[in-house]
Amino acid sequence: MFREYCRRTGILLGGLLVSAVGITMMLQANVGLEPWSVLQNGMSIFFGITYGTAAMIVGAAVIAVAVLCGESFGIGTLANIFICPLFIDGLLYLGWIPQMQSLWSGLLMLLGGMELLALGTWMYMRSALGSGPRDALMVVLARKTGRSVGFCRAVVELIAIFVGWRLGGQVGIGTIVTGVGVGTLFNLNFALLRFRAADLHQENLPETIRRIRQRNAPEEPAPQPEATAEAPDRPGEPE
Repeated sequence: MFREYCRRTGILLGGLLVSAVGITMMLQANVGLEPWSVLQNGMSIFFGITYGTAAMIVGAAVIAVAVLCGESFGIGTLANIFICPLFIDGLLYLGWIPQMQSLWSGLLMLLGGMELLALGTWMYMRSALGSGPRDALMVVLARKTGRSVGFCRAVVELIAIFVGWRLGGQVGIGTIVTGVGVGTLFNLNFALLRFRAADLHQENLPETIRRIRQRNAPEEPAPQPEATAEAPDRPGEPE
């Protein structure tokens, strides 16, 4: 059990790091951001906070709404909310990924970031330690409204773009490219990797705690057979 969770946690953290590199590349592409990043970028500009801090606030708010509506979350969900933004802030602080200054170089970096985000998401989902906060919200909205997940995602992302743009977030051709292309790129990568996300059960926090407790619970001793008194040998009887 311990080795299993160490392996899965390693896959989870690796996926979050790869995703963080992809998101940082998309930020530094300088051609427009994907919907949620528009909102988080706008918040960071308007409130004077880091992008990662804004991402934490948005992620926490999203999962809080999902939980209030009856959706569960897992260890991976919490890591997605709090650890991935730290990776992004660290990468932005180190400046290892330069900001692009031309349209074509920016588009190339954007596409590279989208591909890394797809691979990182695949790794993160493979760990099966909890769905992403935004995915949980889409499921809740679809269940509550009776609409499809795709419709709910489109509406929420349009709202995120509008609010983020009003706060000063970067909107551009990259916003259109990511809005149209991210889902397609994810599906293509998952197909090439033969990964069926819908068939994988994401473990929520109560399930994880229950499994760990069951593993660490002391085993009850096996019942011992009752001892029977042996009859004394009778004289003259063969042994």
